[in-house]
Amino acid sequence: MQVLFPNPFGAPPASEKDIQALQAHIGFSDAYADFLRTQNGFSLWTMENAANIQPYVKSSPLQSEEKYANFRALNSFAAQDPHYDLEAEQADFLLAEWFLNIGSDPAGNPFVEVLHGQHKGKIGSLDHDLFAGAEDLPEFLENMELSHIAPLSLAEQADALCDPEQGLIWFHARDMRAFTTHCVYCDDSFWGFVVDEPGI
Repeated sequence: MQVLFPNPFGAPPASEKDIQALQAHIGFSDAYADFLRTQNGFSLWTMENAANIQPYVKSSPLQSEEKYANFRALNSFAAQDPHYDLEAEQADFLLAEWFLNIGSDPAGNPFVEVLHGQHKGKIGSLDHDLFAGAEDLPEFLENMELSHIAPLSLAEQADALCDPEQGLIWFHARDMRAFTTHCVYCDDSFWGFVVDEPGI
């Protein structure tokens, strides 16, 4: 079944003042700012334990399979659990210069919004095996054989990291609005998965 947004399975909407301050600090898109205003995160666990989910799902024949990315939750501003708190996750995120950490799958692979370059605003998921063991950014870039991009602009660095040959990012949607409109699904046991936006 497809999950419909907005729904009550996130946190209370963030204040306009807080959203504007965070957007000015991080530089995320207006589409993501709108998500914080209307939804502010999403938890499959909360949805699974809700009394009535029918107004917030649409029947679908799609089932979780290898061609779809697994999905667990979208982070919230001012979440009680630090593992789902947008600011806490971003503060600890090694790749925060290029990506906003917006959520995760059950294995810990982050869902992100690209912050710079030709893919700015797109939503994707990262293979955390490619950076989880790195102590710092120089080690990460060396492991990826990308040390040469260090002197480049953030936009050029982001483009290099998003190069399909690197295998770091799997794009799912052109922006956060498209992601919540087209991409979030779960099966009857509430196992979440992401169906890529057509044409992405």
